[in-house]
This record gives sequence, structure tokens and C-alpha cells, in this order.
Amino acid sequence: MPDIISETIHLSDQRPLAEGKESIVYQHPEFLNVLLKVPRRQSRHFRAFAKPGLKRYAVWRYRGLINWYREYEEYLAAVARSGDLPGFLPRLFGFSSTDLGPAFAVERISGPDGQPAPTLTELARAGRIDDHILGLVDELFDQIAESGLVTQDLHAGNIVWSGDPDRLVLIEGLGDRVLIRVRVFSKRARLRALARDKQALLAKLRELSPE
Repeated sequence: MPDIISETIHLSDQRPLAEGKESIVYQHPEFLNVLLKVPRRQSRHFRAFAKPGLKRYAVWRYRGLINWYREYEEYLAAVARSGDLPGFLPRLFGFSSTDLGPAFAVERISGPDGQPAPTLTELARAGRIDDHILGLVDELFDQIAESGLVTQDLHAGNIVWSGDPDRLVLIEGLGDRVLIRVRVFSKRARLRALARDKQALLAKLRELSPE
């Protein structure tokens, strides 16, 4: 059986499943339940590291992988609190070597039809935001609030609808970008920001949905 950790995985001849500002997502060629997130070399973090002069500590140390550092930190915080991951997060399988550079191996979330789980953006554009999905949105934000985790970029493209179990999963958006991380230490600040993010998300879903 292929070794998910030590073998170099060839992705350059594969078509990406998704592309974001910071990373490009591929299906693992040997493991159906694993996706590989490869950092985008043109991301703002890599550009920041390439600039001459003094750099912020996080840029100097983690270069273009700052988001991975922030995300992994929140995963560790979640496990430290409860001994396990909350149900709204995909599992992590570690780091792998690919012909496109390092990759973050994460759980592939499938939708009700067994295909890659649709994002809330896709559901909204297809006119599929109904009372059931809105109920799952309420449940997701309640779970995030209870978890104590710090989130960012809680937009419709970072949340997918899982089929088994029936839930919403946050695939991007953990961690805090600011230097003084008030929300890590202040529950009130964290919940206030989370409430704003929820209202913005609901407004975006209404905007994307067909008339």
C-alpha cells in the first residue's frame, strides 16, 4: 500500500478540485478520502517573504505557510480542550511531499450524492438554501461558539455540506491574522465577531440565491 507520508506524490498532471487565494486543492491519487492542499506560490504570504528588508516574525519563520501554522494551532487547541476534534472540522492527516511542493493532507468531505461536498456558495447559486440548510448554519455557528476556536473568513465558499453525517463543515478559516490576538483571550470579543460573520454570511447567501 502506498505510504501517504513518505512517498512523493505526483500532482502536476492532475486537474485541481478547487483553487483559493492561498492554496490549490487536489484529490489524493491513492486515497479517495484524502485531499491535498498545496500552497499557491503566488500567494501574498510568499510575495511578502520575497520582498527585501525586515519581515514580521510569522512571515520570516513560516514563509508562505503561515495559514497552515494558524490552522494547525487551532486544531491543537481543539484537541487540548476536549481530546478530539469538533464535528464541524475535517480531519488532518499530516504533511506530504509532492512534485508541486509540500502538501497538507486533509479529509475529503463528501456531499449527500457521494461527490465532493458542495459549498454554501454553490448551494446558494443553485437555489438550494432552504430551511434545512439554514438550520445547519445555525448549528454550525453554535458549535463554533461552543468550541472556543478562533475563526476568520467565514464566507460561503469555505463551508461545505456533508452528506454523512448531515452537517456543515468548515474547510478553511481557522486562526487569527492580527498581531494582538484579542479573540484568543476574550470570549466576548470572539462571540461578537462570530455574530457579525454569521450575519454577513446569511446576507451573502440571500444575495447569491436566484430571485
